[in-house]
Amino acid sequence: MIAHLTEQLAALPDAPGVYLHKDSQERVVYIGKAKSLRSRVRSYFQPSASHPVHIATMVRQVRDIEVFCTRTEAEALLLESTLIKKHKPRYNINLKDDKSYPFFKLTVNERYPRLFLVREKLEKDAEYYGPYASAKSARETLSLIHRVFKLRTSKMVLDGTRTYRPCINFQLNKCLAPCRGTVAEAEYRQVVGQVRLFLMGRHKELIARFEREMREHAQAQRYEDAARLRDGIRAVLRTMEKQRVLIPDLKADQDVFGLYRESHFAAVEVLFIRAGRLIGSDCLFLEGTEGIEDGHVVKSVLSRLYTRPSALPPKEILIPCGYEDQEVLAGFLSDNKGSRVRIAVPHKGEKRKLCDMAGENARMALKERMAHRVSDEVVLREVRRKLRLRREPQRVEAFDISNISGAYTVASMVVWERNRPHKDDYRKFEIRSVSGPDDFRAMEEVLTRRYRKAVTGEQPLPDLILIDGGKGQVNIAASVLHELGISLTQVDLIGLAKGRSERRRSRGRGRERRVDFEYVVKPQLKNEVRLERNSATLHFLQRIRDESHRFAIAYHRSLRSRKTLRSSLEELPGVGARRTKDLLRRFGSLKSVREAELDALKDVPGLPVSVAESIYRAYHPGGVTPAEMRPA
Repeated sequence: MIAHLTEQLAALPDAPGVYLHKDSQERVVYIGKAKSLRSRVRSYFQPSASHPVHIATMVRQVRDIEVFCTRTEAEALLLESTLIKKHKPRYNINLKDDKSYPFFKLTVNERYPRLFLVREKLEKDAEYYGPYASAKSARETLSLIHRVFKLRTSKMVLDGTRTYRPCINFQLNKCLAPCRGTVAEAEYRQVVGQVRLFLMGRHKELIARFEREMREHAQAQRYEDAARLRDGIRAVLRTMEKQRVLIPDLKADQDVFGLYRESHFAAVEVLFIRAGRLIGSDCLFLEGTEGIEDGHVVKSVLSRLYTRPSALPPKEILIPCGYEDQEVLAGFLSDNKGSRVRIAVPHKGEKRKLCDMAGENARMALKERMAHRVSDEVVLREVRRKLRLRREPQRVEAFDISNISGAYTVASMVVWERNRPHKDDYRKFEIRSVSGPDDFRAMEEVLTRRYRKAVTGEQPLPDLILIDGGKGQVNIAASVLHELGISLTQVDLIGLAKGRSERRRSRGRGRERRVDFEYVVKPQLKNEVRLERNSATLHFLQRIRDESHRFAIAYHRSLRSRKTLRSSLEELPGVGARRTKDLLRRFGSLKSVREAELDALKDVPGLPVSVAESIYRAYHPGGVTPAEMRPA
């Protein structure tokens, strides 16, 4: 192995790129980037090198090195971030909350633009505003915009060649309904301009415009229009009250970072400031940071946040401390944005105060998280003791089956890590081998599909498998694991089932009442494990079980709706899967297809006239049914 590493080190190129350190089992243990792969990678193995403890431990485990050369450091930065997300190496800083933020997308490339929330940027012609740390507040803002400015929400293509009957939003006075063909494009664009001002934070300018138009409507005795603008002014003012002014400069677009560390944990707070106003904040938590410099911790967070395709960086990024190659990221962001993005370390003045404020928020957030962590550890120890598990349930995988009379059978798998949902690992399964209501065979299929990957090493085994069901379902799960060669000494398996009602005497009244209870079953335990009604163990299991039930039902409803929608169209003669997709893309919904006029159906590209006439007759009074239209 030493000879093999020596050969690899001697052959390293003097070029920018990414390197992967692997252990004896070919697992990636560390990923890094370098301006010169030759110099950087060889520095790990110099006898005189002085590494932090965790890096020294990592170096002793390295048995193989893989490198990827890139043309520039910026490309290496992007590749490093992608590979870390894919492999999740043990010795890289572990960012616990790796997530994307929602932002608004304004489709200015359309004749009548729409506004909606997205998490990924797809079109260069559209405009994007944000990000928003809270999806809930972003949805509330979107609802406010639709209520005040009345932009359309439909996905129909409005090119001026045809008109449609307006939807219920028009009846509720929440949409201008350009689909009718009676709204001038210039008038609609004026409203879009007002939305732009609102999203850019230029509230004073927007209010001044509203007040001027309100007076004009009042003088012309158009009192309903004046009242609408008055309500709009009030809504904008309420929004301004919620957004704290941090910088008097209305052109200031900044992301401000603060750092706080304790033990091997770190918290990085980010403040999103747009037009001088705080539109949101978030705190990112990291583990495994002992012995690592502050600058490297900040660098890890910035790389994760801003190298994703959906990143929307501001003009200025303020960080509490610098690091060696921060200009590489600044250049990368500037190229992607098309304008300069500056990464700076303020040392005094208002900007330094902003970083200090972010750092104080990070301190409070980490203190609170560590307090919760202690309580979580207590709960996990209690669960292990009560259920007599072989190990603490740090990672739990729970399964549930959902169907209606055996139709559209699906399964869900939710994952709990350290008493918290880990939604990135959630999985949903469409059951393939079962027809009819057979939950046992459905459970057998989903468990086989999931844990076959554990046998091949693609995915790890959890500490605990939780089945929503009693002895029958648990025995099925145990047999699946046995057939796959997974011993019950490697993983704990339990089921959570509802028991029959018990008669209990009410306090002080002498009357009996029926009380439901839940119990736990284990494959090698004859009797059930009864849990106290308000115990921490029961609440732990119920939270996971209820989440798996919710996730399964949501997928079942989505699948049933999608298949029912498509099947109702595909029953029509001459309409297959491809034409169904074209019709839904053209009209936006099945309801719009049903209400479409014959001329609109004939204009669908690739749809024969005879098929258009058949669809029209099927969905209009006097038409015949799909069965009657089929040829004999």
